Amino acid sequence: MIAAAQLLVVLDASVVNIALPSAQQALGMSDVAKQWVVTGYSLTFGGLLLLGGRLADLHGRKRLFIWGLVGFAVASAVGGLAENTATLLAARAVQGGFAAFLAPAGLALLATTFTDPAERGKAFGIFGAAVGTGGVVGMVLGGVLTQYGSWRWCLLINLPVVLLILIPAVRVLRDSRASGPVRYDLPGTVTGTLGVGTLIYGISQAVERGWLSVPTLAFVAAGLVLLGAFVWIENRSAAPMMPLRVVRDRVRGSGYAVVFLIGGALYAFYLFLTYYLQVVQDYTPLQTGLAFVPIGVGIFIGSMVAGRLLGRLSARGVVIAGLVAGVLGIGWLGLIEPTTGFWTTVMPAQLVVGLGIGAALTTVMKLTLDGVDSDDAGVASALTNAMREIGGAVGISALNVVAISVTAAAGPLTDRTLTDGYATVFLASAAVLVVAALLAVFAVKPHRVAHP
Repeated sequence: MIAAAQLLVVLDASVVNIALPSAQQALGMSDVAKQWVVTGYSLTFGGLLLLGGRLADLHGRKRLFIWGLVGFAVASAVGGLAENTATLLAARAVQGGFAAFLAPAGLALLATTFTDPAERGKAFGIFGAAVGTGGVVGMVLGGVLTQYGSWRWCLLINLPVVLLILIPAVRVLRDSRASGPVRYDLPGTVTGTLGVGTLIYGISQAVERGWLSVPTLAFVAAGLVLLGAFVWIENRSAAPMMPLRVVRDRVRGSGYAVVFLIGGALYAFYLFLTYYLQVVQDYTPLQTGLAFVPIGVGIFIGSMVAGRLLGRLSARGVVIAGLVAGVLGIGWLGLIEPTTGFWTTVMPAQLVVGLGIGAALTTVMKLTLDGVDSDDAGVASALTNAMREIGGAVGISALNVVAISVTAAAGPLTDRTLTDGYATVFLASAAVLVVAALLAVFAVKPHRVAHP
């Protein structure tokens, strides 16, 4: 149930991408407004994650999980039935907000329910498969629903899925919460929420306006200042929203950094491979969605295998091996040409990437929660999600600049120059994973015992 809910949260960030042109045409949406169908979801999701994680700790993870599911379903229904742009944008923002309560509550329930090391590894393998394949499932589902139904079904499909999760969740899940009195950290809540949200918004502006534009620099700087104030407040608060002991642990702090780097490389990989397939190789939306099935299969297998190996091999070895496979797979796509074949290059490269990233991401997510005090499980889970979300935003924005610069320097806009830009992005993404692997070598202990 927890894995299915996480799959729903992740795929909903991508399922509308392929449906967006149809929704724009149906609602008469402007080009400026259309980006907010995606950005609005990401902004509220990333901005409210820390708050959602702390509320789950204080008021009960099962309660937040259930209410997150219900709110997510209602917002999905409103968005699917929207008759104008404003309603759709508002529904997507509300969806992201409820996802911010649902995601950390679910991951915290996973961490507090499965305490036996062997069972814990398998559980995180299943969860990692859901996280890693969510974006791929969203693209395939978006293509099928849009081509054979309507863009509206990309949102309305959430209702029956939520019901399938909600009914057994109410009966089966066991609640857990932090011990002691409920106390709120209002200054920390405000600065943390606004800091993450402002930073994500500033990064999103870089895609449209460039990294050196005034709006981008202003919002990024404001976000960093707010996050600096947040850390200062948390260090002095009697009841901090995010106890700094969560990130002071060397292994856990390094794990968050690795999640950040994987998010940056993987989100950019998805986006620019989509552009390459649709713009250069003229794939239809449905063909593009189906073309990502190999990486989904690879992530699923890699996650499940890693979950079973964690009790036998060192976590550091699994993370490093997975990241090296990711480097080789994405680096392979750095050799693409305008006429590169799907079966000879794109498919096998994706499979290698999926196997590696699935194993690495599953293991490093487990590392970020191993040994966490049960009172902090929600906020620790929220940080894992937040690092992936912020990393993805930074990766897309930074590597978009790389693609544009390389394409512009290569000459007139042709399939050749576009491919040069995309290939360079893949090589840069591989370099990001190299940094992540080096971080794992020097910062992650070879052995780590999972504690309840």
